[in-house]
Amino acid sequence: MLIGLGLIIVAVFMICALLFRLSIYALPLFVAFLAGSAAYRSDSGIVAAFAAAAIAAIVLLAAAHLALAFARSDLTRAAVGIAFAAPAAVAGYHAVHGIAVATMPQSAWQLVVSLIGAIVIASASWTQWSRACQ
Repeated sequence: MLIGLGLIIVAVFMICALLFRLSIYALPLFVAFLAGSAAYRSDSGIVAAFAAAAIAAIVLLAAAHLALAFARSDLTRAAVGIAFAAPAAVAGYHAVHGIAVATMPQSAWQLVVSLIGAIVIASASWTQWSRACQ
């Protein structure tokens, strides 16, 4: 029983660390999913859907890097950062909310903890994105 509890704690921390590292890719994943599902619904086939998803994600990342490389104003940099941090905040909210529902009794604290998780994950994504593009 004690070993199982220890493994659960380690697993939660590992999942949170993975969420921090991959939060920067929430927007490209969302765009890739939209492009892939649109291609699949148009009866293009599964291979074309995967190709469309990959191309959409790569184009989005390249456009964001170019926008940050040639941006002269801080407003443009902030817009790109917010565009990447907002989907990460949604993903962080849902991930932390799932953990909170599994570990806490039903109360307003679940919402509070989930919102704090969303803010933390969004700020981590913002920090990673600004560090990656300097």
